[in-house]
Amino acid sequence: MFKLLCPACGGEVVFKSKASIFVVCTYCKSSLLRQDLNLELYGKMAELQEDLTPFQIGTKGYWSKNPFELLGRLRMSWDDGYWNEWYVLFGDGQEGWLAEAQGFYSICLEDKDSPILDRDDIKVGARFDFKDSNNSLLDFLNKGEYEVCDIKEVICIGSEGELPFTAPKGRKSTSIDLNSNDGKFACIEYHEDGNRLFVGEYIEFDDFGFTNLRDIEGW
Repeated sequence: MFKLLCPACGGEVVFKSKASIFVVCTYCKSSLLRQDLNLELYGKMAELQEDLTPFQIGTKGYWSKNPFELLGRLRMSWDDGYWNEWYVLFGDGQEGWLAEAQGFYSICLEDKDSPILDRDDIKVGARFDFKDSNNSLLDFLNKGEYEVCDIKEVICIGSEGELPFTAPKGRKSTSIDLNSNDGKFACIEYHEDGNRLFVGEYIEFDDFGFTNLRDIEGW
């Protein structure tokens, strides 16, 4: 963990992940880009609209016996609705993402070993296998066949906290979801600054053992 000062307001900006390069200042909502130990003003981030998420930056949980903490959030939009993607740092230093959409929760890691499929080759209903990696958890997730179930154009409508890539409001990408028959999933993001493959699984809320959740009436 290290700390820098916001060039716009002088407020303290904390980085917990060494991979984080983009952060939204807690005090003035400036979007900041990290260049080594310097912060450059990237723009201004509007306040995220209040939603009913139980999560917040600093919420902690467990996945596969590995503790994690939420460091940042992307608020994503597409034609049929919205969802949250939370940037996760695990106790062993791995990074991941926790997705929250319409009452479903999933968690995933980036698979940097499997080749990214060509966008033009992907259609709903197509089936794929991913290669083995040097990560035992990824190998567990990769086993079996995945089927493309959804292809959508998405846009970031806001972000907060620290993130491993630039995520200004208006960032557009193509998101392709793949499911297996045993509760695992994969997601491919196609974006002008690079394509990414993620593999993970759906988990019930209570199985994460969350702590430091937001106080929401009715929970």
